[in-house]
Order: sequence, then C-alpha cells, then structure tokens
Amino acid sequence: MTTSGIARRSPDAQMKAMSADWPDFKGRKLPDGTLVWAGPLMPKARVYSVSILWNPGMMSLPYVMVNEPALEPGPEGSFAAIPHLIFYAEKPERSGLCLFDPAGKEWSPADLIAATTVKWASEWLVYYELWHLTGEWLAPGVGYESVARMHAGEAAAVKDILADVH
Repeated sequence: MTTSGIARRSPDAQMKAMSADWPDFKGRKLPDGTLVWAGPLMPKARVYSVSILWNPGMMSLPYVMVNEPALEPGPEGSFAAIPHLIFYAEKPERSGLCLFDPAGKEWSPADLIAATTVKWASEWLVYYELWHLTGEWLAPGVGYESVARMHAGEAAAVKDILADVH
C-alpha cells in the first residue's frame, strides 16, 4: 500500500498495461525486479527511441531516457544545459527526462506507467523540440535536477540499474 491508501500496482499490472496501451514498447523484467521497456515515441517532428526503467523496490519514480536520436545540446554546446534533464555527469547519454516533481507527489506506485509516464515523456520531447526552435523551455518546471542531487539511495539505484541494462 502507498501512504495514500491506494494499492501499489504490481509489476505484472504495469507490464500488462504497457502491452495493452503501448504495443510498440517491448518490456521485460530483469532478475533484480527492474521493469524495462523500450519503444518509439513521435511527439511532433521525429521518432525517438526511449527506454523506461523502474524497480519498485529501489526507485521511487520511473526513469526515462532517450536512446536515439541522441539528445543534442543547444547553442551553448553543453549537454548539462539541456533543460529539465536529470543530468548524469558520468554518462550524459544516459541522463533521464525530468518528468515529475518528486516533492509534488505527481506520481506514485499506484499509478500506471502506461497512463502517465509515457505520455509525459512524449510531452517532454515536444518541449525539447520547441526549445531547439526557440531557445526557450516553454513548459513549466520546478528547477534543475541531476542524478548527483537525487537522494543518495535513489541515485545509487539508478546507477546500478543503468549499469545492468544493455
């Protein structure tokens, strides 16, 4: 159960919902319990291949990253300057999309990743494309995030999971 009294969605329920709602996403469950999906999103101008990772025992929120095409920095040329990115300095290409305000409790394990996270990732990519056109991040946000600034346990879990996902 979550603190709100709503039951946590089981990994099987998450996998079933993703299969039903996003059939182009291929999912699997790793031996450590991590759920991994990879699939295409086409928000506006191009198709992106994204991965979604979530380990219900180790991570409070799903972690979404773009596989292809690689995210591109803006005119300043710094990958870390991409707005609303959970910047992973050790492996910038594995940085995650900042989709949630953890303090705002916008997502909980009672939510389905298929009904929330995938749509929010697509929306993030729309704003990313607009940022490249306008130079301004047009979506609301709560500020800069980085893996290094996550809670130590959460950051370690993300790094461990990313090391095991190929």
